[in-house]
Amino acid sequence: MAKLELEGMEDLVTVVEKLGLQGNRIENKALRAAGELVQAAIAGETPQRSGTLKDSIKTSGVRTRGGMKQVAVGPDEKGWYGKFVEFGTVKRKANPFMARGYEISKEEAVEKIAEELKKGLGL
Repeated sequence: MAKLELEGMEDLVTVVEKLGLQGNRIENKALRAAGELVQAAIAGETPQRSGTLKDSIKTSGVRTRGGMKQVAVGPDEKGWYGKFVEFGTVKRKANPFMARGYEISKEEAVEKIAEELKKGLGL
């Protein structure tokens, strides 16, 4: 999965953390909203034969790993073969649809996170 880091929003994150449970909800909502934007962009770049791979692109729930909250975006178990499309095989050229979708949407995702945090904080 691609990693998206936010810079310049330390003050917002500090305020969210001070709010406790309400801050967690606001933060989770912002991450899910950004994940959905990335999901839509990746789905738009997904090559289609039957549509199974495109339909399998999902956004996970919010998880914490290494002390950082995150959402994962990518194929579910129905789209298990997406890794072969993304990275290629000995017999198939790579088609990095996930990387393209991420690159297309990453700036908008950061803006969406900031927007959702501000809205949740009433700013």
